[in-house]
Amino acid sequence: MTDRVPGAVAAVSSIVILVYACATTPTTTTNPSPTANPQQPVPQGQFPGGPPGGPGGRMPLTDSARRVRDSVTAARRDSGAAMVLRSIAGRENQPAESVFKNIKILKGVPAARLVNIMNMGFGRSLGVSCGFCHVPGKWDLDDKREKNTARIMIAMVGTINRDYLAKVPVDSGPPPTANCFTCHRGMPKPMGPGSGPPR
Repeated sequence: MTDRVPGAVAAVSSIVILVYACATTPTTTTNPSPTANPQQPVPQGQFPGGPPGGPGGRMPLTDSARRVRDSVTAARRDSGAAMVLRSIAGRENQPAESVFKNIKILKGVPAARLVNIMNMGFGRSLGVSCGFCHVPGKWDLDDKREKNTARIMIAMVGTINRDYLAKVPVDSGPPPTANCFTCHRGMPKPMGPGSGPPR
């Protein structure tokens, strides 16, 4: 019985990835609407004609589709983080800048902790995998603007926490803090005011 478990896990993983791929693959439409370009693909997360009340609007993911997307993304992040942690075995507690190249923010943080911050902090808060900000396998490259944006956002959150929230009077316990999830709520772009509750 136990020798069948890896095969079952692989089968379930394949099904989840297939469902995710089908749910997120952009499609094209030949919508005859005079306002629509029949050759233009329907953007991901939208559907031809849009919801009632407006053409081309966003169709929100169902809770089950969101859970599938998030679990696949989390699995990718966890796999990438595990691979990086294996590659730095024995150096986990050294400062990140002595283990990794091109560390400009979070200097002095232990290398293994930096990997976990990337995975559980940034990745989870934005609902993305490592390739959103990094060139996988070439982590030191600054080729993606998202990586530089993340550096700016880290500095911004640090300033908010240090210069503003640390001064908020509280009756007991630590002062309030802001982090990536405060605004992103599991989405790559920050949620605007009135965007609804956290997902």
